[in-house]
Amino acid sequence: MLSARTLSKFEGIRKCSANGHKVKDLFQMILNAPDLWEQAYGNISANTGAMTPGVDGLTMDGYSHERAANLRELLRENRYVPTPGRRVYVPKPNGKQRPLGMPTASDKQVQEVWRMVLEAIYEPVFQDSSHGFRPKKSCHTALKDIGYWTGTKWFIEFDIEGYLDRAS
Repeated sequence: MLSARTLSKFEGIRKCSANGHKVKDLFQMILNAPDLWEQAYGNISANTGAMTPGVDGLTMDGYSHERAANLRELLRENRYVPTPGRRVYVPKPNGKQRPLGMPTASDKQVQEVWRMVLEAIYEPVFQDSSHGFRPKKSCHTALKDIGYWTGTKWFIEFDIEGYLDRAS
């Protein structure tokens, strides 16, 4: 649960962004908001992948306030370095395999903190017609919106086959 102070900061971020202003001091905010790190842990700990270990062997169940404080200190000192993800392959319906990168628990938590901050910045300025990877939006909400369109004569659907299968 985010504190009233952190919630107020997020509301300020949303208002600045919605009004076209530059949002400042985000790094200081994440360094000085332990509740943000606890919320990030709560957001990802229930996911099925939370118990999947990264290359360091740790899972999300090893969370502690000390571990989060250590991550903040590493960030503060500019010594945090993300660990290369553990590569696993999952079978696809066509018999081929799709590569997945499995980040460490620490990397997952840092990523979730920044996701929360970036969402507060960008969500207020996204168009309602944008549905990909947004809270309370999905393929289903996009299809529901299409039902209200008028004057549309055609749609184009495409997929760049295997694009994400290649390592960059």
